[in-house]
Amino acid sequence: MTFNKNDTNSALRIALTITFCMLIGKLANFNSPVYFALYPTLLMTKGRQFSWSGITTMFLPTFMAASAALIVNNLFYNHPFIIWSISLFFFDFMRRRANTPAKLNQLLMPTFNWILIIIFAQHTDMNMPMRIHEILLAMIITAVVAKTMIWLFPVTQKQPPFTPMPTFNISYQHRFITLSLLGISVAFLMVVNLISAVFCLVPVIAAATQISRANYIKTVKLRFITQIGGCMIALIFSVIIMGHQTIIPYYAFILGGLIFTLAMMMSTSNGPERDIHADTILATVLPIQLYLGNNTLNLNSTFLRSWELAVTLGILFLIHFLCSTKRT
Repeated sequence: MTFNKNDTNSALRIALTITFCMLIGKLANFNSPVYFALYPTLLMTKGRQFSWSGITTMFLPTFMAASAALIVNNLFYNHPFIIWSISLFFFDFMRRRANTPAKLNQLLMPTFNWILIIIFAQHTDMNMPMRIHEILLAMIITAVVAKTMIWLFPVTQKQPPFTPMPTFNISYQHRFITLSLLGISVAFLMVVNLISAVFCLVPVIAAATQISRANYIKTVKLRFITQIGGCMIALIFSVIIMGHQTIIPYYAFILGGLIFTLAMMMSTSNGPERDIHADTILATVLPIQLYLGNNTLNLNSTFLRSWELAVTLGILFLIHFLCSTKRT
């Protein structure tokens, strides 16, 4: 593995952006600090355009989806079946538009944030308008921090020439699979008060929107490695930081070093390996931001998260196995 200036700058941009945003989310006592880990990680690992317009284009659909979900929930709060039905129309609308690899990646966050708002509004007494407000603040702060880090650690190499992306033909079968998997998942979470399992829908969305069986099972296997592995890394981090999480410089140094290590591995990789490292970063920082508090480590919550992810991914694999058995 060789390192060059661009790889180092890229890793520093990713690590410092995520670390600073996570610290802001913690120190400012936001009710939902997880967004200050979620959005910077997605922007720095999945984003391709870092101009103001490019960042806005990436974040705006997510904010609009969360806002629309809140409106739908407020209008039909006492009619969960209507909320579920409208959600199906939204999932189908997003699926029909995702006919290129870029649009397929852009589908994830709006869909997940719609589900997040719907489920949390149904089962918690959180102030949901304030949650939307924090989503917007997290996006703005993420954009400002990211632009600052890009200015401090610029890209010196030329960008590769633009090549048109292949276009997929989204069939009725693709739409049916997406609606079936997401519809059943959302219905289950609307009936069963299992808030901790909401974040397990990220790999479900990723798998349900694939265009072939090969991509479906590849996504399930990849997410099993990265999601469970990320939880294990978060557990190790929590043990290392044990008793010192209130010492901000120490916490920031260890957290930044961890993210920088993963980011450097991502920056020096290509193809599937790059996606593995990018998803591992997200799977690592989310439980740290969600469960690691000033006075508690919440190791049981991280263990629960990894168990729920394992069960969810196991169900997705079982569905693939049963469908393959029927075809043969």
